[in-house]
Amino acid sequence: MSAFPSLVPSVRTYTPGGVPRSLQTSLTGEVTGFRGGNRRIQQTLSLSFEQRTEADVTTIRNHYDNQYGSFDIFFLSAEIWSGYTTPPVPLLSDYAWRYTGAPVFKDGTFERWNIEVELETVPIDIGDLVFSAGLAAAAPAREYILDAGAASASPARTYAILSPGAT
Repeated sequence: MSAFPSLVPSVRTYTPGGVPRSLQTSLTGEVTGFRGGNRRIQQTLSLSFEQRTEADVTTIRNHYDNQYGSFDIFFLSAEIWSGYTTPPVPLLSDYAWRYTGAPVFKDGTFERWNIEVELETVPIDIGDLVFSAGLAAAAPAREYILDAGAASASPARTYAILSPGAT
């Protein structure tokens, strides 16, 4: 599993989301709430990188491509929360991140670009990943292997590609 590029954003906008819940209204008008879990969902993080070089643009674009857009999950680098003593979402927690859409690259001044990235959390079970030195360890690898079919177990696959109808 990869980490987001080690770039310090110019602007961060974090939205804490909430816990899964549903409200039911009885015939008398009384409202009862049901909580569906104890972990936050729909946490979002908007990042803006201003006046960046073409190398930074390429780094973020390559990371987005390597995650297959919004398919693969990843962890944030420590630089994203630069300036926080305690980040709102710890680097090693029961949340990973994914893109909500493609990064936006805007021309800035001469040979500089402004980059906007939207991310959201993905709740994961700690038992699914093995943590070591800030990233998932290489062994033993247990990163959401869906249906590897005839894929070899070594090296282990992350998000194995499903091929329907393959023999």
